[in-house]
Amino acid sequence: MKKIIAVVLALIISMFAVLPAFAADSPQVAERRKAIPDVMVADEFRTSDTAKYSESQGEKIITLDLISDTHIGARNAEPYVRKGLATINAEKDEIDGVIVAGDLTNNGYDAQFTELYSILETYTGDNMVTVNGNHDYGSGKNRPTAIKHRNRFLGLDTQKDYFSTDIKGYKVVVMGSEGDKPNSAYISDEQLSFVRQEVSEGAQGGKPVFVLCHWPMRNTHCERISWPIIPGGALDTTTTKKLQSILGAYENVFYISGHLHAGLNGRLTRLLFRGCCVEQRNGITCINVPSLGKGNHLGKTSRGTGMRLTVYSDKAIVEGRDYYTGEWLTNYVYEISLRNVSAVTSPDSMPALVPDAPVLNDEENAA
Repeated sequence: MKKIIAVVLALIISMFAVLPAFAADSPQVAERRKAIPDVMVADEFRTSDTAKYSESQGEKIITLDLISDTHIGARNAEPYVRKGLATINAEKDEIDGVIVAGDLTNNGYDAQFTELYSILETYTGDNMVTVNGNHDYGSGKNRPTAIKHRNRFLGLDTQKDYFSTDIKGYKVVVMGSEGDKPNSAYISDEQLSFVRQEVSEGAQGGKPVFVLCHWPMRNTHCERISWPIIPGGALDTTTTKKLQSILGAYENVFYISGHLHAGLNGRLTRLLFRGCCVEQRNGITCINVPSLGKGNHLGKTSRGTGMRLTVYSDKAIVEGRDYYTGEWLTNYVYEISLRNVSAVTSPDSMPALVPDAPVLNDEENAA
């Protein structure tokens, strides 16, 4: 009964998605943000707090466009993905990279990956990183196909679905499921150790680190409302606790996920369900990216949406975007306070790193 009520409430939220949410500004988009005085505050996810917008007093560190759940092979997904990439490509000089946060295809078929990557290759800017999701694995049987196409696109040579690379000198750690359940993710201790090692290295001196995983962490982003019935809406509780222990040990870590199709969330979702697509939990900035190729079912439900993340030395701004139409969604802008963010002094790109079977320390094995 509780699950039925949750689904009904989610539908009501979707109907009210057009109500204005709080918004923010940034130096690059001040002109289009003049009339929006408030910002949604994500700091430790204070559910009803807002702040008056103030321009960043620090330097810009990095700008990333975030898209997810392209689902090539699903009905009518292709035009949204193709048009979305055209929008991103037209603004390639304004960004430092693009993240595609999983469910690249709808069924994990070889032809679907070929079509998807042919679209992604129309992006002529720098630094695009793709993440595999549950639809790409096909209960595990299509994992070799997903990894084959990913390796070719990113220039990797590994059969593991987790690795580390960088954008503009900032560490990007990509996670992937090692299990064979149709929706759920299995993350091994070996993978968590690799994440710990790479985040520790990348976070030195206060530099921002970006951890990418198709699945959100448990009890974030209205996960139990958006995904109330089918198991696998998030990482399991044990994995979430271990991962939060690893990531929460460092300042300025961003955890970017997809999977939920929970849309861009305004104040109604936030106040009723204590959840939002941009949250800060245990000091970790969590961002859940809406679906580009299929519909969403909470908050703003239209397909074609994504986000632009801009990190400054004192704050981060996430701006909702309709990449299909090119419209900036000024009702969906979020701010995260950051501490002591430092810039890379020599942002030369480094080759992607693949895991070499690191071992968890004793404390993490006991978790």
